[in-house]
Amino acid sequence: MTLPVDVDAALPSSPPGRNRVLLVDDEPQVLVALEDLLSDRFVVMKTGSPEQALDILKEHRDIAVVVTDQRMPKMTGDELLSRSAEASDAQRILLTGFADLSAVVRAVNEGRISAYVTKPWNPDDLQLKVQQAAEHFRLARELAYERTLLHDLMDNVPDGIYFKDVHLRFRRANQAFSRMIAGAPPDAIVGRRLTEFSPDEAMARVTEAEERRVLETGTPRVDALGRYASPDGSRWLSETLAPVRDQHGEIVGLVGVSRDVTERITTGEALEASEKRFREQTRILNSILESMGEGVVAVSGARHLLAFNRQAQKLLGAPRGETLPPDWTSRSGMLKPDGRTPLGVEEDPLLRAVAGEDVRESEVVVRNDTTRDAIIAIAANALVDDTGGLAGGIALLRDVTKQRVLERQFAQAQKMEAVGRLAGGVAHDFNNLLAVIHSYIELLMNRQDFPADVRADLEEVLGAAQRAAALTRQLLAFSRRQVVQPKNLQLNEVVASVEKMLRRIIGEDVELATRPLPGLGLVRADAGQMEQVIVNLTINARDAMPQGGKLTIETANVTLESAYLEGHPSARGGDFVMLAVTDSGVGMDEETKRRIFEPFFTTKEVGKGTGLGLSTVYGIVEQSGGHIVVYSEPNQGTSFKIYLPRIDGVPVASSAGGSMRSPVPGSGTVLLVEDDEAVRRIALRILKECGYTVIEARRSSEARRVIESGTSVDLLLTDVVMPEQSGPDLARELRAARPSMRVLFMSGYPGAAVVREGLIAPDTPYVEKPFSPTTLADKVRDALTR
Repeated sequence: MTLPVDVDAALPSSPPGRNRVLLVDDEPQVLVALEDLLSDRFVVMKTGSPEQALDILKEHRDIAVVVTDQRMPKMTGDELLSRSAEASDAQRILLTGFADLSAVVRAVNEGRISAYVTKPWNPDDLQLKVQQAAEHFRLARELAYERTLLHDLMDNVPDGIYFKDVHLRFRRANQAFSRMIAGAPPDAIVGRRLTEFSPDEAMARVTEAEERRVLETGTPRVDALGRYASPDGSRWLSETLAPVRDQHGEIVGLVGVSRDVTERITTGEALEASEKRFREQTRILNSILESMGEGVVAVSGARHLLAFNRQAQKLLGAPRGETLPPDWTSRSGMLKPDGRTPLGVEEDPLLRAVAGEDVRESEVVVRNDTTRDAIIAIAANALVDDTGGLAGGIALLRDVTKQRVLERQFAQAQKMEAVGRLAGGVAHDFNNLLAVIHSYIELLMNRQDFPADVRADLEEVLGAAQRAAALTRQLLAFSRRQVVQPKNLQLNEVVASVEKMLRRIIGEDVELATRPLPGLGLVRADAGQMEQVIVNLTINARDAMPQGGKLTIETANVTLESAYLEGHPSARGGDFVMLAVTDSGVGMDEETKRRIFEPFFTTKEVGKGTGLGLSTVYGIVEQSGGHIVVYSEPNQGTSFKIYLPRIDGVPVASSAGGSMRSPVPGSGTVLLVEDDEAVRRIALRILKECGYTVIEARRSSEARRVIESGTSVDLLLTDVVMPEQSGPDLARELRAARPSMRVLFMSGYPGAAVVREGLIAPDTPYVEKPFSPTTLADKVRDALTR
């Protein structure tokens, strides 16, 4: 990459297009003649005193040429020019007579003067020599500035960079490289070969052989692994080597870019990923700057762009080679981290660096024609010239958008997990209460002596208990602990099964349209959960259309590819079945969209929503191996799209539920262990009414005493989670003393969750709370007879 350099803007300057010339002669008429000759082309300064000439040179460092007479009192011309070299870079021309020619020639050969002109001078010759000297001065200043800039850029690059001549001697190296291989500053290795200071000469010869091959063939080597012996041990460097050619195309040396990959090589497991990242970073390396993964912007003190690599252009969308305008910050679309407030000029990290400030990494949001809401981390430093003066600024830019998105998603996942555990605990305790309520109601309804009006009241209470159980299932679905019975489902059939109920839910002012895709693929999911998802989304859509509107439910087969995955980091690719629920309602803003899946978050009035509907949907979809996406804008409606993995197979029909019946009698002795008194009391009554002999225990210590007393027990019916000892641990202990005793577990947590937590083994006899008298009696009879 070629760096444009504006020396006139970076250094003290003469009037545009005219160089400054200092004339020194003790004869006033000579000074006048010289001034007349040169003033058309140059800004002329003059003095008759050599001492004053030295002071002028110290004060005006932009003087390009000094023209002085040889013979002057107190100090000769060549002595003046020799001393002026200490104070100024100006080119030196001596006016002399033929008598002094030999001394002058000697001064030229010794480099004390740039040129000489004999008296009487030829005007054209003198003008030409002054013009050539001024041009030489300008080029020298530009070269010095470019070297300073290159030096600063090299030392800001974290990778090692070095140049060697054809004899493999180091001609230049940056700090990073010299520290890696020598543990010393660059001066310690410049002018030397690697074999002269390497602790392992044999290893150094292998490295030089590779470099010599590049010099001989002229073929670059990219991403080559090289081994170096350094004072603190052997190091692995990933290197890119390329030949350096002169203006005639002849190879005059080589350049190397090195990255220390020792730690990755020695750990082994990260080597492949490291090499891949390094190859990607250096694959398009045409120059040192273009090899960097970060964006780089270098600006002169006059805010002229000196360097602007492709990554920076991609992030900021700015053109190369122009001077930064006063409205640079707004043109590049820089905003504060909130993404709304424009970044002030005084807050721009790059412009602060141009003003001489070193800026630690800060983040901005960039929004322009090529970049939309990218989060860019910017660190900037001031650039200084060889005199220590401020020469501009350099900024490094990193795109951290995906990193921040993943951080937000991780924080959201942690929050959902924490509240999910709370919800699961609440559901567990609630199920104990429902077990008592549900069982007593069924016992009462099985009696034949109740009047019809009392039985109707009991049916209302039972309905309320069933609705409470449905709320519990929502909590369990949110906490991912719901009992799940996955089957091969056709979502079109699930939509059809709830369509009539949906029309009653939404009311007459909302038009419902279903668009099932013929030939829709199958998914593996729980039919009841999928019905719950559709109902919850429908209720949410109805509430978003208070004045009526249109609700559309559609299905489709989709394949998610890389273009979709780039905008949805939590999704995975493959074949999916999509279920979309779209309304024409009031829509949502960005802040609401970010929070809709949070438990207990609702925009409805107090008493009109629990805030669990959408969080339940989220839990069910995640539990089924899918993901959910929401599209919405204020006053533009909302669309929820659910993606479930598509599978092969045939659909399985759902089994119909049985009607309520009386418990079947049985016989045997049951040891009932339950710490919740109400649950223990109703379970005791149910089992006794079925004909079982029941021994009750509140905790494991009481159950242990029953077994130790020698009492015959046919079945241990125990809660899974208890204060002193878990049910499974108690069962193992008592079974050791009574191997023939059967075991039946019960818990407010669903069986699938208890198995997943490792508390019981799969296929273990289990009854879930809340249970009905019939369910408990059937489970006890099955456990005794299996």
